[in-house]
Amino acid sequence: MLHPQRVFRALLGNGRRQVRRATGLKPRPKAPVVSADISSALERHRWLCERLRRLLPPDLALAGARVCEAGAGDCLAAAAMLVGLGAAHATLVEIEPAVINEKQLQILAALRKEGFPVEPDIIRATPRGYELDGARVEYQVGFMDDFVSKERCDLVYSYCVLEHVENFDTFFGACFRTTAPGGRNLHVFDLGGHGMLEDPIPPLDFQTYPDWLYNLMYPPFHRATRRFLSDYLAAFERNGFVVETVTPLRTVDQDYYESIRPKLRPAARRVPEAELAVIEVAVLVRRPV
Repeated sequence: MLHPQRVFRALLGNGRRQVRRATGLKPRPKAPVVSADISSALERHRWLCERLRRLLPPDLALAGARVCEAGAGDCLAAAAMLVGLGAAHATLVEIEPAVINEKQLQILAALRKEGFPVEPDIIRATPRGYELDGARVEYQVGFMDDFVSKERCDLVYSYCVLEHVENFDTFFGACFRTTAPGGRNLHVFDLGGHGMLEDPIPPLDFQTYPDWLYNLMYPPFHRATRRFLSDYLAAFERNGFVVETVTPLRTVDQDYYESIRPKLRPAARRVPEAELAVIEVAVLVRRPV
């Protein structure tokens, strides 16, 4: 089900991206959440903390734990909350440079005031500006695929990241190496449309686009990959994890699903309804002892 104006805008955006690459121009650093007004940024951080706290396994011992966030974006709230819950150290892995400023501190302080167990003191004011408390929080710029942890972590987690991962085995392999034996991974990911093809566009419309057109609109590392839930579960197991729970968080409306099914690309039509209807999911896995 094509949306011509959005297709044109996506193609134009990719054309600009290719021109920048050809001319050697580097894209500007991105901070989509923190660059918004503080009320919008706070809403996003609040939502993330609420979800994460609810989805953490009840038997997870955070006191003295080491945690790692894959693809943290410009959000420090999740790490601040895990430190506030007792984690001794948090490592954030993200391809964009860290955003450490007064606005981040204001967001954490506001969440703390609302009752979230965040630790605003992970940000420190210095004569040169603001910085992370390196004894408790470490920031690594790069892809999770290339990350080599100094110490194994009790929890590796991500939020709205896995749908963008191109190479499952390098990413999940790095997650496995980072996880201590017996440790967990919690990954929450969105299997619906992204960018130009998300709200108000219905969530499975992006699965109707032919591969050749979708690849022109969104090249690798700039797209939701359109893989399916079973692909992720197989990749976890292939890389040594044991899947503990699969928790659907959002599913498509039945009437919409029935109307869109005949229009889906062939690969999507082969996926069972119970799987394809899940558009947001939390997967908890464990590294065997």
